[in-house]
Amino acid sequence: MRGRATSGGRRPPSSGTVALRARAPAKVNLLLRVGPRRADGYHEIVSLMVPLDLSDEVKLRVELGRRGGVHCRVPGRPELGGAENLAVRAALAFRRLFRVEDRIDILLDKRIPVTAGLGGGSSDAAAVLRMLARAYRVTDRSGLARAALEVGSDVPFFLGSGPAWARGRGEQLTPARVEPLHLVLVYPRDPALAIRAPEAFRWLDEDRPVKGRAIEGSLCPRRFDFSTMAQNDLEGPCLRRRPGIRHLLGLLVRAGAPVAIMSGSGPTVFGVLPGRATARRTAGHMLETGPDLEIYAVRTLQRLPGVFRWTSPRSASSPSVKRSSRLT
Repeated sequence: MRGRATSGGRRPPSSGTVALRARAPAKVNLLLRVGPRRADGYHEIVSLMVPLDLSDEVKLRVELGRRGGVHCRVPGRPELGGAENLAVRAALAFRRLFRVEDRIDILLDKRIPVTAGLGGGSSDAAAVLRMLARAYRVTDRSGLARAALEVGSDVPFFLGSGPAWARGRGEQLTPARVEPLHLVLVYPRDPALAIRAPEAFRWLDEDRPVKGRAIEGSLCPRRFDFSTMAQNDLEGPCLRRRPGIRHLLGLLVRAGAPVAIMSGSGPTVFGVLPGRATARRTAGHMLETGPDLEIYAVRTLQRLPGVFRWTSPRSASSPSVKRSSRLT
């Protein structure tokens, strides 16, 4: 049977166009502890990840019954629309797993900085998986989780419901209760400060005098206190090789953030502020420091966004799609 996912739920329509959209939120790591490198090349982690109201918008069109490939456009950033885009890789993983051959078109409105330690690419990938699950009426959560992990270690988080403790590679998720927080993100545009995740983990391994120790099992408290518990094991090695990031942390603290740390593998840094007005004032102060910084005053989300219908120029005859769904 060509182009049909049948794992759970009702069979999708045999023809027509399904057009969906979803917001793909950024994330920060309020805590990131990194254990030893595993035999498969990945590191054991314990991390508290929370989604933000800074998000990309992802639109997806599936042409049911029309054999075709996966096509991606990123307006203003055409270089990001290739096969290495995680959203494309997610669509390809879904096609392999659920034996789908229909044409898939992806349109990405990028608002999250690229390669910034904010999970933008992983979130785009998860949004594509959620929309494809909706289009093909797939309810096989374990299959979607396998597809997500195939694309990247952060992708399973964005298939969840909201803030979560992540273990293993990041795929072992436990929902977390995190009080709403107001943050100021600082992303440096300077290419000299760019960091890719594999570099950050390699630097950590190089700086450790001995092989990393196993992570303590008590690092997932019911209540998280950012002022005393915020920590990122990747920060030290990255600051030693990118000292300009240390300067950004100092700017945040001097602008009013009680505590500031690097998010994920960087180079974005962030501080938690006591309220929205304070966050906006701090962001304003940071904007005065120079044009090479992108500054965002954001808040954390308690739930990840859902999937909605989208009126595509080519979807006038789209099959009926129900209102917002939360399959994953």
